[in-house]
Amino acid sequence: MLQSFFKIALVLGINLIISIPIYAKTVEQKELNFPIKTEDLMKDEIHYYFTVLSPRKLVLAYPELFDLDSLSLIQESNVMMVVNKSVSVVNRPVGFFEEKQMNDETFVSHIMGEQKVKSAGPGIFSITVPGEDQLKYRMQSFFDSDDLSTLPNSKVTMAVSAAKKLDVIAQGASTIMFTEKTQFSKYAEGAVTVSSYIPLKENKTLIISYQLWAIKKASLDKKELKLNFVGELEAVKSLIESYK
Repeated sequence: MLQSFFKIALVLGINLIISIPIYAKTVEQKELNFPIKTEDLMKDEIHYYFTVLSPRKLVLAYPELFDLDSLSLIQESNVMMVVNKSVSVVNRPVGFFEEKQMNDETFVSHIMGEQKVKSAGPGIFSITVPGEDQLKYRMQSFFDSDDLSTLPNSKVTMAVSAAKKLDVIAQGASTIMFTEKTQFSKYAEGAVTVSSYIPLKENKTLIISYQLWAIKKASLDKKELKLNFVGELEAVKSLIESYK
C-alpha cells in the first residue's frame, strides 16, 4: 500500500511534506464550470473538480479544454487523461505572483517540497523526486501579464487565451502562468497547468488552476490520484502562505 501511495504521489508531483499545518477545507464540485463563490473561498475553502477519462472522451466532453493542450497530450497512445480544476484564495498580494518570484529557484524548491529542484535555464527546472522509485522530469513555465509576456509560441498563447475564456473572472488576472511538464522518466507522458492570479483584496489573491495530465494506463489508480490531488491542493496553499 505504501509503495502504491508513493508511486501515485510521484506521478502528480505531490509535495511529500510532513508537519505542514493544514487548515484549508477542500470541497468537491460536481461540474467543471462550477460557480466561483468568493465568500466561501475567503473562509479558507478550496473548491475543486477532478475526473479521469480517455483522450477521446475528453475531447467530446470538454472541447473547451482542447486549446490548453499545448503538448498534444490527447494524441498519446495508452494513456488516460486526468482533468483537474481548483479555486482557492491565498493570503498573499497579487504582486507576489510575478514572474521573477515564481521562477526563483528557492521559491520553487519550497513549493515542490521534498522534490529536488535544479535550474536548467530561465523558467526551466529539472525535477528529481527522491527515493527508491526515483522519478525525473522537466518543468518550464511561461507568463502573461500587463507588464511582461514570455509566451514562446502560438500553442502556449492559445492556451492562455483559452484560460481567459473558461472563467470570465480570469480576464481580470494580473498574471497568468502556464507550465509544461515533460520528459518524465516513467508513469506519465506529460502535463500542462494554467493558473490565473486575480486580486481580491490588498493581501488576498484568487487562484484558478486547470491541469491536464496524460498518465500511462499501467500507472493509473483513480482513487489514489484523487486523494493525492486533494492533498497537494492543501499543501501548496500552506506552502505559498508560509514562504518567507
